[in-house]
Amino acid sequence: MIWINIIYTIKQTIIYIMSLILLNALTGSCIFICFKLLEKPLEKMGLIKMSIRLLRVVILSFLIPVVFVLLFRVYDDNVTFSIDYPLPYVFGCFLLIWAVGWGKAFVHSIQIHKRLKYLINTACLCEKDVIKVKDEWQKKLRIHQNVIVKQTYTIATPIICGIIKPVILLPVKDYSKEELDVIFAHELMHCRHKDILWKQLCAFSRIVFWWNPLIQRFVFDVDSWNESYCDQAVTKILKNKKEYFTTICRLGIKPFEKGAYLCATLYEDKNQLKTRIYRIRAIESMNIIKIFAGLCMGTLLFVTSMFAVIFITRGYHDIYMRTVITVSDLREKYMDPEPIAEVTDVEKLEVHDEIRLAKKLPVVPMKERITRKKDDLVFVQKLKAGTRMESNSVYLKKGETVEISNGNSMDENTKNDSKFVSGIIDDQGKEWYAMNSMDVNCSIKIQKEGNYRVFVENRYKTKVKVFMFTYLDNKK
Repeated sequence: MIWINIIYTIKQTIIYIMSLILLNALTGSCIFICFKLLEKPLEKMGLIKMSIRLLRVVILSFLIPVVFVLLFRVYDDNVTFSIDYPLPYVFGCFLLIWAVGWGKAFVHSIQIHKRLKYLINTACLCEKDVIKVKDEWQKKLRIHQNVIVKQTYTIATPIICGIIKPVILLPVKDYSKEELDVIFAHELMHCRHKDILWKQLCAFSRIVFWWNPLIQRFVFDVDSWNESYCDQAVTKILKNKKEYFTTICRLGIKPFEKGAYLCATLYEDKNQLKTRIYRIRAIESMNIIKIFAGLCMGTLLFVTSMFAVIFITRGYHDIYMRTVITVSDLREKYMDPEPIAEVTDVEKLEVHDEIRLAKKLPVVPMKERITRKKDDLVFVQKLKAGTRMESNSVYLKKGETVEISNGNSMDENTKNDSKFVSGIIDDQGKEWYAMNSMDVNCSIKIQKEGNYRVFVENRYKTKVKVFMFTYLDNKK
């Protein structure tokens, strides 16, 4: 029935979404912790460019679902992300709590966007002399975007915002040529480095992972290193570092307070400025040994990140699998003993009725779909050793019959009847199946309506070719 398929899809979607959030948060947090262990040595050696690149890898690790995809590609076993009761309800509760926090963070982000947009719309265009200096620096830094310059009374320090249409906002005051050079060199360098884009990605991460205690520190570090990276590039052009930072101190009366993570500012606070000066001074003692050491630390972070991804992938799979097995065992212990299916028309076959005979075997999807519209299905599919294939779920009513006839490409003299198994399984994990060395032919009469899947299991040590025939008798 349609509503049962809808409920099944909703449960599966809940588990997918919550797993994706948890896995990305865990992956990003692990790699960020590794970066924090290397941050101080990189800072002392003046390796600002290396640090910002490593930090951007951390940003991507929060956003790209590497582990989630690996779990699909490596562990295609129908156990990870399964919807065995009560997992959908547990994940659903977590998802509901997350959605409340996400909604609050999203609304706050929208408010910041509106305030920033209001600042831009109410600001006035600058005089031609100011725009001329901006154009000179824009040409010098080879920035092809159309960057607009405006002035407003509502901010105390220059900022740049906008990814597609960048806008530089200046406090209303008279500026000297030297001050304008520092302002436009700094803000346009943010534009060249795509810092606003990375800040927006951090803003998105902060909304999604609002519950993560590391996310605030992570966003702060991204802002801090972006400013240092910009300082490094600008001081190479302006040469006079002392005059550059003196001008910043003179222009930055107080920090910008209207959502700094959506824009880049010339000045944030005194402590942050001290850190920026310290990092620029460390560049003066740069040498080949320090550069090599930085490359080694970058490689170390990359290798550590790979191991973290592998560990999280295997760990999550093992935990999920153990949970499914434990739930299945408890369900088997307390399940109603009354049979809900009956295996008939079986000759010299062993018939079983239990929970997940193959719960530890990897599961591959059956390439052909079983539908009620087409009641018979014939196909051939290869099945690796120690695996089983399962069909899609089909809703069956009481009294309907599923006929299964299949064989495999093993030698006829194979006598171990437990190597080839075929039958059906319901959504609770209970199976009705028959065994034979070469083929299985049986009819399974449904005693209780519900969702069922047809499965075939290969317990041989070699790959077999399975010849599959199923027939769904809709007549009760």
